[in-house]
Amino acid sequence: MKRIYLNENEKDFIIERKEKKYKFPKLILIMRSELYRGMFLSVTEDKSNKVTDYSELSNKSFQILEYWIYSNQIKDEIQITQEIIDEIEIGIDYFQLNQTNPNLIDLLINKFNNQN
Repeated sequence: MKRIYLNENEKDFIIERKEKKYKFPKLILIMRSELYRGMFLSVTEDKSNKVTDYSELSNKSFQILEYWIYSNQIKDEIQITQEIIDEIEIGIDYFQLNQTNPNLIDLLINKFNNQN
């Protein structure tokens, strides 16, 4: 999945947050998100590149979600707070992310507990 994500030619969907745009491969979003799976695979849905705005997440929380979506990991240098865990739980619900192993919330809680 990481190879697909890092290939710029595969990034055919934009998620817009505040003033920044993030490019994602539709294939990864279809595999990881019920929201996008329904959008992209629906026969009645417009198949054009859509822009989704989800600005309630902080930049840090969105970057954690973005990295986890294609790597199943959290970057080592990220400091986890309870606020980030709470935001990401909302983001998981919003994007209807599939909680495959490793579960993102479990990773965040473990990292948070190990920091303290």
